Amino acid sequence: MSHSLSALSRTRRSRRLVAACTTGILAAGAFALGPAAVAQADTGSGATAPHTVKPAAPQTTLRPTFTLRKRATSPTKRTRSLAVAGAAALHTPRFDPNDDGYADLLTQEEDGTIAEWNSDTGEWTSNGVTPVKYLDVLTPGHETASGTQVLTLTTTGHLSLWDYTSFPSGSPVWTGTGWNTYNKVVAVGDTNGDGRGDLLARTHSGDLYLYLGTGNTSNPFTTRVKVGTGFGIYDQMVGGGDITGTGHESLIARDLNGYLWYYRLDGTQAKPLATRVKIGSGWNTYNQIIGYGDAQGQQGGLFGRKVSGDLYFYQGAPGGSGVHTLTSKTHVGSGWYDELLSGQGSNPFWGKNRLWAVSSGGTLYVYFGTKTGGVTSRINASGDSNWKGAKLASTVSLTSQDEQSLLEVFQGTLYNDTPGYVDKATTGFGGYNIVFGPGDLNGDGNSDLIARDSGGTLWLYPGKGDGTFHARTRIGSGWNQFNRITGAGDINGDGYADIVARNSKGQLYFYAGTGKGSAPFKSKSLIGSGWNTYTKLAAPGDLDGDGRADIVGVNSAGQLYRYSGTGHTGTATFKVRSEIGKSGWNSYTSVF
Repeated sequence: MSHSLSALSRTRRSRRLVAACTTGILAAGAFALGPAAVAQADTGSGATAPHTVKPAAPQTTLRPTFTLRKRATSPTKRTRSLAVAGAAALHTPRFDPNDDGYADLLTQEEDGTIAEWNSDTGEWTSNGVTPVKYLDVLTPGHETASGTQVLTLTTTGHLSLWDYTSFPSGSPVWTGTGWNTYNKVVAVGDTNGDGRGDLLARTHSGDLYLYLGTGNTSNPFTTRVKVGTGFGIYDQMVGGGDITGTGHESLIARDLNGYLWYYRLDGTQAKPLATRVKIGSGWNTYNQIIGYGDAQGQQGGLFGRKVSGDLYFYQGAPGGSGVHTLTSKTHVGSGWYDELLSGQGSNPFWGKNRLWAVSSGGTLYVYFGTKTGGVTSRINASGDSNWKGAKLASTVSLTSQDEQSLLEVFQGTLYNDTPGYVDKATTGFGGYNIVFGPGDLNGDGNSDLIARDSGGTLWLYPGKGDGTFHARTRIGSGWNQFNRITGAGDINGDGYADIVARNSKGQLYFYAGTGKGSAPFKSKSLIGSGWNTYTKLAAPGDLDGDGRADIVGVNSAGQLYRYSGTGHTGTATFKVRSEIGKSGWNSYTSVF
């Protein structure tokens, strides 16, 4: 079977993009994310509007290979050694829809397809396309007396519990709100021995909360209990299962130095998390760590995925402790480029994964991110003959459908040129010279827009989640010192959308997001100088699959470079650049 890398081909409901603003109607500018430079003139040769984008043919790859198969022997049942009344047998694994005692896997692909890997057959099955593009998909374990459950999380903080038999085309049995107060939710299995799957949730400030499963579908989780602070130091957190063979679930966390830490989940009210123990180093070689839980009738295990798409498995070692907690790695698969793996460790990334480019001859092309650090071959997306001189840019998705819109300003009117969208938006776009959309800036889960006027004042237009916007709010001044401003999501890994800005001296600054609409950015910090070597800067989203936003630059020689976020700030904001396009990128008049 194959899956698509192209979100353009996905069938969606058509929505009008109407900028419902009461003041300061959006301006002619490099709208949204690309280089976000001062607006081009819209009087280019052959310029007409609205343009028509040709739907891109799907880019297909084979399903990932996976050689981790269940053992011929039956799984070993282990009982807990918890100091709680009625301690139950450990429910393993967390996701086992065919109930054979062995763990299976779920993925969400870029077009929203949910796919299941079956450990019994070793085969993949497509379960259908999700009604919205989920921020995360969790496999919590048994939340009811029978059957298999799945949790889904949206950008707007809706956490829904599904019976797996009705997922994703049916309806959830429960939905809770307000979960976007957290930047990471982790399914850790049954921590207290009652047979119900539990959750850990981390706030943007690093506080950790425990939600115990109740077994009641109308109210599946108890009131939260704060169980830790300072967990913001970790860029990946997963439920590892019982990797020590003691009957206790675990939280596994990786810090920015690549050290791996083990927290035994004791299941006691007084101290749910035991003191952390270092169990490994060098784990930053992986762009994702995936918690597999208890599998193959043995102790819990972890997967590590490299940027190449190679997948490695680490089993809990019998009697192991410290750096000997896990066995040596085993290569178990390749081609693991899926956008979302259930149980993956990074903060979820959502909303943008492509670059658009217009050639000097007026042809529009699209490149999709590969999740291996680069982009696909270009695809001709010109639905009509000439895009020369058109003012174009893309945005972090403005709706829950993960629609990465191609937007155009023509003669003072905003158009959405994405396939299926021909509706006019709003006239009067003459007041701004930059408009761009880095994602959600006020913490409501909806993507927002930023506009800069000729005096250097910066304005925020909060998104409503349907492609329209609330009235603008003034958020800063002095921004005319910059000739490039761009961003597409969370660069430093705290869950807030960030931006970067370059001045005429070639100095690049980082503005960390706060999640507060009244003041959406912290004070700037200098990333470095010499950035005027790039004729174009753009924000494609997360190209290398680590959950952090990247930026790209095109130099005068036509080379394309990727700068991957590190989770740090200041001069360490980005890793050393990687060349992902050897030549030819200077043939484009715009890349965004």
